[in-house]
Amino acid sequence: MRNGLRSYVARMRRAGFAAGMVLTGSLLAATASAQTIGIGTTQGGATGQIGIALAQVISKGSGYQAVPRVSANTSQYIPQVDSGQIEFGIANYPQTYYAVKGTGMSTEASANLRLVASLMPFLAGLVAPESANVATYKDLAGKAVPRYQANSLGDFIISAALAAGGLTYDDVKSVPVANFPQQYEAFKDRRIDVSIATVGSQPTFELEAAVGKISFIAFEPSQLPALAKFLPGVYLVDVAPDAKMPGIAKGTRVFGYDYLLFAHKDVDDKMVGAVAKAIYEGEAFLKSTSPLWVDFDPKLIGKPAEIPMHPGATAFYKSVGIN
Repeated sequence: MRNGLRSYVARMRRAGFAAGMVLTGSLLAATASAQTIGIGTTQGGATGQIGIALAQVISKGSGYQAVPRVSANTSQYIPQVDSGQIEFGIANYPQTYYAVKGTGMSTEASANLRLVASLMPFLAGLVAPESANVATYKDLAGKAVPRYQANSLGDFIISAALAAGGLTYDDVKSVPVANFPQQYEAFKDRRIDVSIATVGSQPTFELEAAVGKISFIAFEPSQLPALAKFLPGVYLVDVAPDAKMPGIAKGTRVFGYDYLLFAHKDVDDKMVGAVAKAIYEGEAFLKSTSPLWVDFDPKLIGKPAEIPMHPGATAFYKSVGIN
């Protein structure tokens, strides 16, 4: 997996960034008589794109008609999956872990969630203008950083980055932001000195166009334990230099975590197995929908996690020898 991750940036560039690549039309191709299943997701953004692509590939290859069930955020639809109102949902590893455990970002345990598939890695970190002279996470002391709502994903990422530098919010200037788009605008307006960003994402191009050359602040291997206290399932990834990509002209080391598909524990084993099979066999289609899927590897979707696996998924993965 790591060899594939190291070529992440190059493949992101080759794949392109067209926002309209994910088409909803193929959802209508599913037969009217097929049983409908829901996938909890968000409106727009990366999670929204992933949800649409999954609904498409599942509808094409499982015998079920999958439909995105859109909410404002994961905190709305994860409880719906936990209660059985929606069959499936997607979220990143830290959010899913905390939901199952009822800690961190979640105040109550969603004990009925079961893992179906590990999808793809997300590579991210904090970026700063090169003119800001922020070379390490220790250099964030005294800087203006985005302050998200407590216990949100953004809050945990910023807290993890500060911890990597031996800092807390007490050591920086906090600037309240409500969401990622608002954070980007604050960075463009120079109201904050750093911004959370995903390697190779379209926002990095927009940030650099607004403030000049930016750089991802590199993590050190010794900082991984500090990151893991806030972001379960996190790992570090070396990204090769690419002069055409914002923030990594000299290469860098960022953090990564996986996106996951989960289901309610009582969803029929046959349905879960069919969904896992459709994803496993849908590599070409998924990679055609968006650069988000460039590191999708069907041989890794059944890898173990600190989240219970749904028996229907376990049975399928055993049948194809990947678990």
